[in-house]
This record gives sequence, C-alpha cells and structure tokens, in this order.
Amino acid sequence: MPPTWAVSDMSDAYALSVHFSPPDSPIPLVGVYVVSLRAFDPSLPPGMPPELNHLADLYFSIVYALTDATYKEIAREPQPDGSLRLAFLVDAAQGTSQHNDFLQVSGPYFVALQVRLPDDAAHLRTLSRVINTLRINPVADWASDPSAAGGGALRNLIDFSGLNAWVDRSGGFVIVGQVLNRTAQPLEFVRVNARLYDAEGRLLLERDNFVSSDLILPGEYAPFSILFSDGLPPGVVRYDLEASGRYADYATRTFYGLQNFTLTSEVEFDENGLLVIRGQVRNEGNRTADLVKVIAVIFDEQGRVVGVDTALVDTPRLAPGEVSDYRVSFFELGGSANTFKVSVQGIIAQQ
Repeated sequence: MPPTWAVSDMSDAYALSVHFSPPDSPIPLVGVYVVSLRAFDPSLPPGMPPELNHLADLYFSIVYALTDATYKEIAREPQPDGSLRLAFLVDAAQGTSQHNDFLQVSGPYFVALQVRLPDDAAHLRTLSRVINTLRINPVADWASDPSAAGGGALRNLIDFSGLNAWVDRSGGFVIVGQVLNRTAQPLEFVRVNARLYDAEGRLLLERDNFVSSDLILPGEYAPFSILFSDGLPPGVVRYDLEASGRYADYATRTFYGLQNFTLTSEVEFDENGLLVIRGQVRNEGNRTADLVKVIAVIFDEQGRVVGVDTALVDTPRLAPGEVSDYRVSFFELGGSANTFKVSVQGIIAQQ
C-alpha cells in the first residue's frame, strides 16, 4: 500500500482486520480480514475441503451483519487464482457504494481482501496496482481465539500514516510517522506506544512518546517520533504501534491554534550541511499567546516521514500583532527530503 495511506487496525483475538484509506478521504478503500478456518466455520468436518460459496454466505452474515445498511449481492465469480470474487452494493445513509471482496482459503486461514470501488480515478489506479499483491503466510504462528468470536473489534479512532523507521548514526532505532484523528471531536494527550517483538511473538522492548501537537482536531494529522536509544535488541523482527488519547477537555480551554497565526517558511542547508527550516510567525488573533512553537515535518518522495522536530519561536510569548522568528534544524534524516510542512500553535497566556 502507498505509505501515505492511513492504517486502521481493527484486529482482535478472533480475527486480523486491517483497513487502508487514502490521505484525502476518511473512507477505507482496502481491507484485509484473516481468521482461522476452524474458528470461522466450526461445522467443517475434519479433512473436508472448504467450499467457498458456503464460506461466502457465512462471511456475509458475520462481517456485514449491520442494521444501518442494506447489502445487495450482484455476482459471485471464481477467479483464476482460486479465489471467489463477491460483488455487492451497500446502501447506507451516506449513499450507495460498490464493493468487490475476494475470498480465499490459504492453509489454515480464511482470507478476505475487501475493496470499495472509488469514484476517484487516481485511487482506482492505485487499487488496480495493489489488489493482486496480498500474500498470506500459511505457516504463520497465529490462530484465532474462538472464544472471542462475535465480540468484534472496535475501529481504531486514531490511524497511522507516513510510517518510517531507521537506525541513526548513534545506533539508536527511530520510528516516525503521523497519527490521524478519525473522530468527530478534538483529541488531547495523544500518545504512541511502540513495541518490539521477536519471531516467536515475544515482547522484547517498548517505548512511548506523545505526539507533537497538544490538540488534534477532527481529520487533522500530528507527527510523532519514538527513539530506542540503545538500538534494537537481538532477535527483533518486527514492531507494532498503538495510539491512545482522550477527547479534549483541558486543552480546548487553553489551546491557541494555527488559525490564529500567519506563518512564513523557507528551507535551506546551512554551513554544516544541516537541513534548516526558518521563517516568521505572527499572532493574528485577539489573545496573547504563550509557549508558541512550530512543528516541522519532512517527507520523502513517497510521502514517508523522514524527520520530525519541534521548536519554540525566538519570542515564545506573542501579543496580538507581534512577530517572532523561528528556526528548526534537522541533525539527521531518515531518507531523502522532498517536501516539508510547518504548523504553529501555542496556549492562551495567563494575564
């Protein structure tokens, strides 16, 4: 999937369920659903090969058993790779959408590749490139917990985008990216937790950090950076991320956001070869702002984050109409810089 697409992990002990949505839309266009075949269909006799049409009926009744939408099946078509294409329409309050879900059995797993056909031509081209790239490891050391069936995983309200990781010059392991607020309310105290695992799924090490923004409005992104300063422990094969936060209460009373400022920015390399973003911030609001800071994010050509940093402006307390310079220096990047984004925020100053 493109690294700029947001990832929403709905997995639980019963099923792995991950959805991907483009950066300009909150609607997932691709999903992957995996469940142990024996847990999915306990009635399947031992040694009996599964019948995809029967599994499709079961799949529909489990995955799409919603009361606020109407589902109309259009076609079931066997595919050359042995999968079954399930074409259907969804008629919901938001409108009608067309879907193609590709069902297959891979070793001990029932697998569904869920595709919502977009109106946007560019998104459709992206889907056409990735739709045949799904690979399942049939000998993976994972199985569904049948006791968790029916519980359903809650859709993550905080998604990830632009993820990237590298080992820095000091040997530390860096994970960066952005979180996206999918809720209808502002979020505060948003924290990202990173866990490192070995091949047997054992947790080796974890670290966490708050995102750079004090408040994330609905549909907005906030960058984060997590450093394992001692590097990767022996045996690490993967990492997992989890984001948490709460609906904003405290921050909304004091937050002084981007709409209250004008911002200029330019990027250059200084005499030491460091990438530097500099500019000016002006308080256009009617309140005095304190602890005014800029948040700078660097992206590569693929939209992955390669640098994140935050800095107070030179004069962090700005009365209405006042201007301050700022400078953000990046001592190391996790890839080639292509574009950048700078935002500014502060808190309402106490009189």
